[in-house]
Amino acid sequence: MVTIKDVAHDAGVSTATVSRVLNNDTKVSEEKRRAVNTSIARLKYRLYPAARNLKMGTSKTIGVIAPELSNYFFMFLCECVEKVLRQAGYSMILCCSNDSVAIEKKRLDYLAGQFVDGIIAIPVSPSYSHFKRVHKDIPLVLVDRNFSGLPTDCVLVDNSGGSRQAVCALIADGFKRIAFIGGHTDSMTSHERFDGYSQALHGAGFKVDDNLVVQTGMNLEGGYKAMDIMLARRTPPDAYFCVNLMVTLGAAKRVMEESEAVQKKIVFAAFDDVYYSSLISWCRYFVAQPMQDIGTKAAELMLERIRNPEREYREIRLPTTLIKR
Repeated sequence: MVTIKDVAHDAGVSTATVSRVLNNDTKVSEEKRRAVNTSIARLKYRLYPAARNLKMGTSKTIGVIAPELSNYFFMFLCECVEKVLRQAGYSMILCCSNDSVAIEKKRLDYLAGQFVDGIIAIPVSPSYSHFKRVHKDIPLVLVDRNFSGLPTDCVLVDNSGGSRQAVCALIADGFKRIAFIGGHTDSMTSHERFDGYSQALHGAGFKVDDNLVVQTGMNLEGGYKAMDIMLARRTPPDAYFCVNLMVTLGAAKRVMEESEAVQKKIVFAAFDDVYYSSLISWCRYFVAQPMQDIGTKAAELMLERIRNPEREYREIRLPTTLIKR
């Protein structure tokens, strides 16, 4: 590999002069500048910004860990994060944990080995010992979920309020037996959305019926399984609240296998609203998250933390919007 010393020797100048040319120092004479540039071209010298940044104590990169790359919600967040980081002169390394704590640990170790300046993560479980270990040396911002036992910067939304609004809207439309499908008892997001569901029912004078609650996971397969269970009930629910986008898609996939007569009776309310939500004809209400704001705030919190490592940790909780289709 050609080094800066090789360029200096070929051009007949000092390494300091080569460095000044590379940094566009106007004090270098035109003659020496031409000599250095000629040697750079002849030797095919390449400048490695990453190596230079590490020498200065920074990599100018931020690691991002998402549970799923197939989930539009997570990918849109990552796009928003990348835009803010890029404008600030940072690059982004994107990793996927595949909804696995074991893989999440490996991704954290990988990013630490890349000397990233910070990590923005959407955790997959309440387990946080591996995050705590990394957080000692690397700034951490959590998105969508956080850990009560680990103080960090985080960006969340009003999960409880959003689901409560959606279920209240179904109740106002005359539905009484409303199912809660998808989710997981270990998921903070699922837990908060179930709280909102329960609050809406209790506020209307209804009790939570355990037979109408099926927590089969936060993914497409979980939504399909939950709807399959509900449709097999002797008395199916009047309406359904789906915990997130992927569960809604899985549930819709299962409904599509039914007869037109059954499909006409299906009514959903769902958390998450994306550009193709209107295609899910059974979904009457969507809880829209401010996706752009979530990604932007997460990146901004990271940049603030890098600039001021000693400031107090901040939790930002953003509002949701109920949309009727």
